[in-house]
Amino acid sequence: MKSLHKVMSVLLAVCMLMLSTNAYAENILQNQAVNGGTINQNIVFIDVNNHWANDAIYDMAKKGIISGYEDSSFQPEKSITREEFAKLIALTFSLDLPKPGTPTFSDVFPDKWSYEYIEGTKEFLTGYYPPKGKAFFSPETKATREDVAVALVKTLGYSSNDVEDSNTLSRNFYDTDEISYALRDYVAIATEKQLISGYDDATFRPQQPITRAEVATLLFRVIKSSSQDQADGPMLEVSMPEKTENGTFYISGKTHRDAKVMINDESTAVVNGAFKEGFKLEEEGTYDVHIVAKLPSGKTNSVTKTITYKTSGPVLKLNDTPETVTTESFTISGTVKDVNDSSPAVYLNEEKLYVSSWDNSFTQKVTLKDGENVFTIKAKNKADKETVITKTVTLRAGGPVLKINSVADTTQSDTITVSGKVTDSNDSSPVVYLNDEELFVFSYDGSFTKKVKLSEGENILTFTAENKNDKVTTVVKKVTFNAGGPVLKINALAESTQLDSITVSGTVTDSNDSYPVVYLNGAELFVTSYSGSFSQKVYLEEGENTLTFKAQNKLGKTTTIVKSVTLNAGGPVIKLNSLPERAATKSITISGNVTDKNDSNPVVYLNEMKIYLYSGAFSEQVTLADGVNTFTIRVTNKAGKSSSAIQTITFEPDAPLITLNYFPVNTALNSVTITGTISDKNDNYPVVYFNDRKIYVYSGSFSEELSLKKGVNEFKVVASNKFGKTTTVTRNVYRNDK
Repeated sequence: MKSLHKVMSVLLAVCMLMLSTNAYAENILQNQAVNGGTINQNIVFIDVNNHWANDAIYDMAKKGIISGYEDSSFQPEKSITREEFAKLIALTFSLDLPKPGTPTFSDVFPDKWSYEYIEGTKEFLTGYYPPKGKAFFSPETKATREDVAVALVKTLGYSSNDVEDSNTLSRNFYDTDEISYALRDYVAIATEKQLISGYDDATFRPQQPITRAEVATLLFRVIKSSSQDQADGPMLEVSMPEKTENGTFYISGKTHRDAKVMINDESTAVVNGAFKEGFKLEEEGTYDVHIVAKLPSGKTNSVTKTITYKTSGPVLKLNDTPETVTTESFTISGTVKDVNDSSPAVYLNEEKLYVSSWDNSFTQKVTLKDGENVFTIKAKNKADKETVITKTVTLRAGGPVLKINSVADTTQSDTITVSGKVTDSNDSSPVVYLNDEELFVFSYDGSFTKKVKLSEGENILTFTAENKNDKVTTVVKKVTFNAGGPVLKINALAESTQLDSITVSGTVTDSNDSYPVVYLNGAELFVTSYSGSFSQKVYLEEGENTLTFKAQNKLGKTTTIVKSVTLNAGGPVIKLNSLPERAATKSITISGNVTDKNDSNPVVYLNEMKIYLYSGAFSEQVTLADGVNTFTIRVTNKAGKSSSAIQTITFEPDAPLITLNYFPVNTALNSVTITGTISDKNDNYPVVYFNDRKIYVYSGSFSEELSLKKGVNEFKVVASNKFGKTTTVTRNVYRNDK
């Protein structure tokens, strides 16, 4: 991009009517020409006398920037194309006209008449950049009011940061939404700088083609604005220390955005009117520094400063100190030495630090505040000579890390339970909100869970985590409650695998259809009629594999779940030892082996809990819940590659075991004592009933007296455990009165 200094100097030259022949646009608008560069003060157009842009048209025509047609008309309402406007901008502002061998835009080739003008103005009159494919310019498309406003603002050196009022557009125009979102700041600047205005009906009409009259008016305003900006020398504010003890110092200041700054005849960078330059003096003494700010017009302003370099303090060295950190806890350390003092003192922001006597080192842990933190480290010797180093550390603490556990896209239940975890390196107790309602977060692990009532249709769940520094992280989930579709559940799938095939499974139910159909990526799956379960082996391709499960009932209602599984052959290899499909005891051991060609000690997780791995083997005892238990074993190697395996076991606890001790089957007694034992592998305290009456059990034994009547006497012993499993034993005792 051509320097804005040159652009502004050309604008001033236009205002002074000193343009040469080569500065004028040739055939920029249709049939436009300037004869020999002569400025015609007697131009008359037959169609602009009562036109709103009359003054601007005549002014620009007299300066030789635009002209009319051979029939003495100007045709003010005629539009121009984007390539014509590119040439007008390039020649008016004397921009460089490069002709690169490789075009920037796919529709503008080197042999096109406007090629060099479009290349020269591409930083101001930009092209179009689709998400895929090469950029294009649309040179023959009509230039819009939006195009022109943005081009002029960029040409004058303004950036989106120069907007004075963020509500400028909405306050002035009803059609702000029609202005391209990425260009609104530039259009706002053009409005604020009075480079362009709207219409009487309070519209801007950003996509409306620009007319010759509007072009003349805009250029007139730009030239007028530029000449006013450069009438006097630039403002110049300079900040510089009067002395330095280590020979280094900074000169900083502010000036006009288009000014060039020289420090002792050496150019320094100016960014949006601000400059800062560091210097190092080699010898002690007093030095004069001359700072000059010069506008492209030649107007200057200068400031002279004096600095004295005198060293006599301790030698203070700080260890590497980053300029930017993300955690609020920070350690400052270094060493101090002095040839005349074996124990110089060190202060951090006026607080004295401990200095080790054997190596003169010091270290101090500090707590940062968000933003810039300035630390002044001062070393002072016994002669009161000081050395000072100032460091600025910027804390850019991000928001909390908010992880939401998997939430189904659709559900047939009007309530769901959402859960997740929040952590923050700078706050041990960040707050979590769900749709502005504060959730309870467990302090020991940052986890949370919430039961949510859904409305029919799409439900938006906005999770917000906020730390003590007011940093916020937001995660939005969408759940659609569709009572009419099948309930489709997909069993847990590992996000990545090293195997080229996996087995996917799940269940489908529907209140309106006993036999809903399930499809995987368009292929129908076999669904068992008695349980609605399905299972399918899937062959994966390297990389991400998208699995689209769709369930459809006889009413045409569908439910879709999309899963992604990434095949990464470089991950660990997991081999699980076999487990029974069903278990009668609540405690089992999950074990297996892990190998990885790139990592001898990969990390193993069982349901996200890290477990111990020794010599490639792992073994973990787990407690089962009643019913189906799913265990996910995930292994991650040092390269971040992961593999997962899933084992499912159904816990079906046995009923208690009742053992009756000996009792007579025939007896002449009026009563007998029934004794026995109760045992249960999963319940130490099963409940026992004798003839429907709860009896006392001690250490698994019971004893109960049975009164007998003449003839057959039946008794029943029932034992029930905490899982609801029951065992019943019925026996008879015959009383014989012989």
